[in-house]
Amino acid sequence: MLFLLDLGLMIGLAVAGYGLFRKINFPAPSIMGPMMILGIYQVLGGGLPEFSLTIVNILQIVIGLSLGARINDQKLADLGKVLRPSLVIAVWTLLSTFGMTFIIHQFTPNMATALFAAAPGGISEMTVLALVYDAAVPIVSTYQFVRLVVIISVVPLIARWLQGRQKSKDLAVDQEPAGAVLGGADLEDPQGPESKTAQEQPVSALTTWQILPLYLIGTLGGLLLLALNFPGGGVIGAMAALAITNVLFKKQYKFPNSVMQIALLGIGMSIGLEFSPEIVRTIREMLLPIVGFSLLIVLSNLAVGWYIRHLTHWDMITCLLSSAPGGLNQMLVVAEEMKADSLTISILQLVRLLIIIICIPLLAPFFV
Repeated sequence: MLFLLDLGLMIGLAVAGYGLFRKINFPAPSIMGPMMILGIYQVLGGGLPEFSLTIVNILQIVIGLSLGARINDQKLADLGKVLRPSLVIAVWTLLSTFGMTFIIHQFTPNMATALFAAAPGGISEMTVLALVYDAAVPIVSTYQFVRLVVIISVVPLIARWLQGRQKSKDLAVDQEPAGAVLGGADLEDPQGPESKTAQEQPVSALTTWQILPLYLIGTLGGLLLLALNFPGGGVIGAMAALAITNVLFKKQYKFPNSVMQIALLGIGMSIGLEFSPEIVRTIREMLLPIVGFSLLIVLSNLAVGWYIRHLTHWDMITCLLSSAPGGLNQMLVVAEEMKADSLTISILQLVRLLIIIICIPLLAPFFV
């Protein structure tokens, strides 16, 4: 009975948060609304239980299926465009991690704690490494949590504002031919080269029974990578398996919006439930370094996002979300809701995460 009451309260707060943030036209309301309302409730001592790993994995797979459904043989030609940005992301990830490590070390007990706090990996991955190397786990988890919340909260706002400015400039230059192309990106299309394909993706004549086997293949792909403990396995596995199937069999169809909406709300709820009074207390104790850390994260994200835009002429939302050091799953969810280039973002976010997962354990012994 208590479980049902907690579940009802979670859903009620999540829906209320979504409605409020949608009303004020906040970016990504399906994620931000539940996250902020549930987060505030938890900080005030709500004590709601976090989602189980099974629920989180299901949400990952649903997000992966949604992304995979948008990938088909017509989009394969776009994959070559991510090579140079991938190199930029890889180099920036390592350099920024080392730089932030030395800055955070001024406020932490040892170098290992600073390294795991600075590395833009997942909260769970960095916390496990912190335990292995006897680092200060509460400090590491707090920095990782703050990074995730700051990126998810601030970057979509900045991206939409910059995108709005760009659209205004494009409209002002009415002498230019409609749909002028710069570097392969349509300036009249605010979402960049892939979005038009995504937005015009035809609703397939396939029946539900014909589409379900495709979703089953995608689900199996997600489960396989989850079993292998692959970073972001649920999302990446489902997306890759479904995308490969679509390409091989030349399938095009639309993922159900209602299912995706529920998954987005679920992701926002899962993040909000991780808030706690303990995190707030830790933030208070380390307020100055955490504020500086957050500011540097946003500024570095803007710098790298701007450089990628200069390099590729993609839309600003895609550039910022591609370079944002948030969670892979969370960034893909935000990308999906903001109608950005999810395929490009998924590749660049995976590059960042793999660089961290591979390099940090190898370098950690030198920081102990």
